Amino acid sequence: MSELPGSTEVCHLGDFQSLMQQLNELKEATRVERSRINDCNLETLSQDVEPLPPSAPVLSMKCRKTLKCTEEVFHLAWSPDKIHMVTGGQGGFAVIWDAFLGQKEYLIQTTSPWVTACSYAPSTTMVVCGGLDSQCSVYKLDGYKENSGATVTISEPTKRLSSHEKYITHCIFLGSDQQILSSSADSTCALWDMERDIPVRTFKGHRMEVAGLSVHPKDPFTVFATGSFDRSACLWDVRTGRCMKRLDQHESDVNAVRFLPTGDALGTTTNDGVVHLIDLRADQEIKSYTKPNIICGASALDFSKSGRVLFAAYDDHSIRAWDAVKGTQLFVLISHQGRISHIELSPDGTALGSSSWDGTTRVWA
Repeated sequence: MSELPGSTEVCHLGDFQSLMQQLNELKEATRVERSRINDCNLETLSQDVEPLPPSAPVLSMKCRKTLKCTEEVFHLAWSPDKIHMVTGGQGGFAVIWDAFLGQKEYLIQTTSPWVTACSYAPSTTMVVCGGLDSQCSVYKLDGYKENSGATVTISEPTKRLSSHEKYITHCIFLGSDQQILSSSADSTCALWDMERDIPVRTFKGHRMEVAGLSVHPKDPFTVFATGSFDRSACLWDVRTGRCMKRLDQHESDVNAVRFLPTGDALGTTTNDGVVHLIDLRADQEIKSYTKPNIICGASALDFSKSGRVLFAAYDDHSIRAWDAVKGTQLFVLISHQGRISHIELSPDGTALGSSSWDGTTRVWA
């Protein structure tokens, strides 16, 4: 027997082994029950669904604009105005772009040597950036300039949020300009209020880096999802800070997560190159997207507005579009010369942005 650190209680080895056995039995019972109610699959249900017609606009996507930076780009986020975009990367700079004209409008100098995450506020008047300094910094924009041609430099943040112990992987405004949700390589997430200097709530449950973060599209104030290098994805209750559901059927590190636009399913990408679609109501995977010739990891994903098309980025510098219902590959976008770090569909669904370690951000439409 042994004594637990910081406790006066004694833990018997036999008790521990008994608890582990009960846990494994519960896991096996859950697996059996999932298999029992899994009486159909997406492939069977979609037999009568017509494939996308050749005239579908998504099938003619190509690179329409290339936004060039001098160093690696690690993250991007569209503005709610559907025109502007913020990117961040090596060198500690975040750039506000007119994504359709390809012009820089703001250059934000952060205190971090790398900007690893960035996001727009719903009002479009602020952006938040996170980096290797383990902080989230909020910058206020002074208003967009109409055809002025000059780039405004911003260096002083209006707010610094600091509690994470390792670098920031994601930082997003949570449904309003007042709250920010951040995730970190320290395995935690934090909810911030702009009026406070410490987190409102901390979310603990992952054992390794939180690499993916997605807010529920229908209920952004209540539910969000995370993916981690511990090979799991979790659903969290914003109000309580508790993990409501753990999805641990992955066989490799989870690099990214994204809710289906309806919020009923969650897409995940993993280091083994497989993209998973998990039905949250059935509590199990209903489709996986892969091909024998995919031998690299999948780094990012997003869905079309309807949810019919799933875009996934891979470490071979490609973006593959999948029919989310049929499970077939529709086309491959190849233009980047380095690892694709992030992809994101514009708010109106008409363009796809992709950031890469090759120093470019590309707009596909």
